[in-house]
Amino acid sequence: MEDFQMVAKLGLSFLEEQIVEHADKRILIVSHGALIGLSLQHLLPQQCKKTYIDNTSLTILTYTNNDWACQLYNCTKHL
Repeated sequence: MEDFQMVAKLGLSFLEEQIVEHADKRILIVSHGALIGLSLQHLLPQQCKKTYIDNTSLTILTYTNNDWACQLYNCTKHL
């Protein structure tokens, strides 16, 4: 079984690949909550302190000038 840091590293690596492949485009990523939570905790530790992500929740990130920001985190208002 992979440890939490390895899972986060895989998630961040995937994000970086998508940014390169789809530069200046909007990207939709659907994934398991654990991968999202662990990746966000490493990417934005001040904003995303918990690793649990609710099922079908929405999280919106922006990437501008090599900087990540979280616009919406673990939102379930649509349910």
